[in-house]
Amino acid sequence: MSKYTGMGIMVLITIVVVTVAAFSMGCTENGDTDLTDDVNIVESGSVFTENENGNEISIEQNGLIVIKLEENPTTGYSWNLTIPEGLTLVGDEFVTDQGDEEIVGAGGIHEWELQADSEGAYEISAIYKRPWENTTGEEDTFSMTVTVLASGEQDVVDGNGADSITDGDDNEYIIRDAAVDDIEILMMESFPLQVSVVATGYVPDGCTVIDEDNIEVIRDGNTFDVSLKTKRPADAICTQALEPYEVNIPLDVYGLEAGVYTVDVNGVTDTFEFTMDNVME
Repeated sequence: MSKYTGMGIMVLITIVVVTVAAFSMGCTENGDTDLTDDVNIVESGSVFTENENGNEISIEQNGLIVIKLEENPTTGYSWNLTIPEGLTLVGDEFVTDQGDEEIVGAGGIHEWELQADSEGAYEISAIYKRPWENTTGEEDTFSMTVTVLASGEQDVVDGNGADSITDGDDNEYIIRDAAVDDIEILMMESFPLQVSVVATGYVPDGCTVIDEDNIEVIRDGNTFDVSLKTKRPADAICTQALEPYEVNIPLDVYGLEAGVYTVDVNGVTDTFEFTMDNVME
């Protein structure tokens, strides 16, 4: 074999390798490769803050998105949130850092709850400014791209992932972390004292309920960690509308020493205090 023949073979091999690589890249660019692993599919009720500025997420149709941005309206500055069609505002609230107390100069958190109504990709945007001032381009901004998937198109695999169980009658259920909007701690007028926590929020459809039979409460030192789950028949056809829920969860507090205790229900926290040991004399 002459050196020219050998060179010809090497050139041919190079062409084939380059062609195969280009074809593979073309398949990826044309969407023939499954890219679903890169999609951030979130649970209904997921909360987003300034830390998620510029992020892209996907959520199932009729799911709930909660946006929380720091704000201090006493300075004249406030967030102007632009919500595109396809997303519906179902809640708008400002919560001060001082709770129910109105203190001049106190900042807080502006909270918006948005329902994902229609399939498609939408961009939420917000600008932090005084309403009467012109926009200069130097203001703080927030944006997020939300892709709404057809109901049932995807299982939630990120964050508060979904799980499934089968009961004794071979009925399959989808189990997920409940989206908790607020909690309230109740202390009964008795001795020893009795304490419970009331959790409220929304479930995403008419088939989903709070799995009250499997609420888990774990105490670690002065913290009560409460795990609240939802339960939904796997093959059910459900009405697609947010449904409110309220569940009362008793806490085992007998024998606790005087002190401050924290209750955490799916990431939402509050505290209560015993001024004396909670034991019978």
